[in-house]
Amino acid sequence: MSVLNESETYAVIIAAAGQSRRFGNTPTSSQEWFDGTASKKTYAKLFGKPIWLYSTELFAKRTEVKQIILVVSPEDVSWFRDYFAVEIDKLLLMVISGGLERVDSVQKALNIVRSNIDYVVVHDAARPCVSDEQINNVFNTAKINGAAILATPIVGTIKSVENNKIKSTIPRNGLWEAQTPQVFKKQILLDAYAFRNNDNTIPTDDAELVEKAGFNVSIVPADKSNLKITTQADLKFAEAILANKK
Repeated sequence: MSVLNESETYAVIIAAAGQSRRFGNTPTSSQEWFDGTASKKTYAKLFGKPIWLYSTELFAKRTEVKQIILVVSPEDVSWFRDYFAVEIDKLLLMVISGGLERVDSVQKALNIVRSNIDYVVVHDAARPCVSDEQINNVFNTAKINGAAILATPIVGTIKSVENNKIKSTIPRNGLWEAQTPQVFKKQILLDAYAFRNNDNTIPTDDAELVEKAGFNVSIVPADKSNLKITTQADLKFAEAILANKK
């Protein structure tokens, strides 16, 4: 596989604007989120460090990454900038408010990606366990093919269900579960979002939007260690993965 060319530049969009409805209780303030009494998943702590910071630090140390944009909920922007001022300054982060849907948040960030950027990376803040090797692999594949995402093959039996009753069993051959980072040549992602503006589609991830715009997206095999934290129970799995890396 090709070696990364550091003359090619990357902007990273960290999506952290979700409401975490499946993670915990409804908070009364951003501070309450972070105190842990009703924590949003991206602000919850793993070994004393907020979840969003793990993957952000991995990207920030890469010399080819020239811009990192962290997208948080509009109600959290002021608090976030104040509470994490040291981290924001150290990592040279841009913190902006998100939109109604994830796709709206990414588009707001894409609009301020610098003109000299070659590739745009979109990553879920709730995936703190992504590894340097996984990032290398997806960066390299995007460099070769223009668009690439991490993904894992579906191994369980998949059922189509309606009203808690099984309608059918879906063959799992060829089915993969998408992960992030998802990496695209900047112009490909810009073209995909231009398509979205005309189509009003609400994709579940950026790869879906790029597909619908007519581009091919390559799969980079990953594994379950790059889990997305969705519920409180996922924190224990993330802790075990991170502890094994130490």
